Amino acid sequence: MIEELGTIKAVDKDHIWVETMIKTTCGGCVANDHCGTGTVARALSPKTQTLIFRWSKHAEVGQQVKLGIPEEALLGASALMYMVPLIALVLSALLGQYALPYIELQSELWVVLFSFSTTALAFWKVRRMLQRDDKQIYQPRLLRILPAAKDRISSVDLG
Repeated sequence: MIEELGTIKAVDKDHIWVETMIKTTCGGCVANDHCGTGTVARALSPKTQTLIFRWSKHAEVGQQVKLGIPEEALLGASALMYMVPLIALVLSALLGQYALPYIELQSELWVVLFSFSTTALAFWKVRRMLQRDDKQIYQPRLLRILPAAKDRISSVDLG
């Protein structure tokens, strides 16, 4: 389970709103201060993300929560998002190179356009598949609400 800490920003009778910090891989690099990519990543990336969880027990604004997502779900989604479009790009380029001349489209521009559109379609299909409602395994889970600063003795553990 990959875990992350968040902070409760709002509470009502059935839900809590949790804000998490979005981290880039540049944050852990030693060359971060001297790298142009790190500067661009810090300037353009959003800093926080708000998630809503169903929660009917006591919680206070400002409390820390522990969130988690299963590693296999994250690895599976990453493999789909990277490998399927890459395979689509290679196969469509090969197919376009050999099949398009048969329909009198011999320019390399047609091969590039065919490959680009096939790869874009593959990205779109994978994205739609991962966003379907029955794919709850890709959603972060609320693992535990950490104790408030005033009562650090016990915490609510979900599991």
